[in-house]
Amino acid sequence: MDTTNPFTQIFQELRTLKEKVDELGDKIPKQEQSIRMYSPQEIADNTPLTVQTIRAAINDGRIKAKKIGRKIMISQEEFERACVEVKSLKYKRG
Repeated sequence: MDTTNPFTQIFQELRTLKEKVDELGDKIPKQEQSIRMYSPQEIADNTPLTVQTIRAAINDGRIKAKKIGRKIMISQEEFERACVEVKSLKYKRG
């Protein structure tokens, strides 16, 4: 008759499972930050730009956007890049 506590075996198996999950987690590349996506309307609501201006920039290729279903989404990085580019052009015109 086995007199060992059944929970001891369960805890041991959980420890083994946790070690294996940690090993797999180390193999998966970690993303530095989650990518936030905005619609042209959200950008227009939070900036002085209009939706038409943002859509024109997307159509001209100045802002890269992704179409997800029927929605057009712009990553935060892409929008910030476009803003920096516009600011640099503004100061070059002199």
